[in-house]
Amino acid sequence: MSSDRLTELQRQRALAQEQLAWFDREIARESAGQPPAATPPPTPATPAAPSAAAAPESAAVDREAEKILASYRQTSRPIKDEVKKGCLLYFFSAFGLLILALAAFWFLRR
Repeated sequence: MSSDRLTELQRQRALAQEQLAWFDREIARESAGQPPAATPPPTPATPAAPSAAAAPESAAVDREAEKILASYRQTSRPIKDEVKKGCLLYFFSAFGLLILALAAFWFLRR
């Protein structure tokens, strides 16, 4: 794990612990019907150093995640091909409508 990610995770854990302490104080206040005594916010525990086994496991998890993501990645076709296909579709649709209109006109005027 990078040190930035580790620092961010520790910060998030400290925030979660503060929130849980607030929940505990609110629950105690509501259950007892009286305001709780002022308690200092808990200090975040010092994180344990990652074990040596965690690094290979993390690398294996990262490789597995990359394999899963690679299976869902799609190669995008060039925009030129998409535009060309769209233009041809519009052209032949308009041409077909023109032929239908001419055929209808011919049958009605006959």
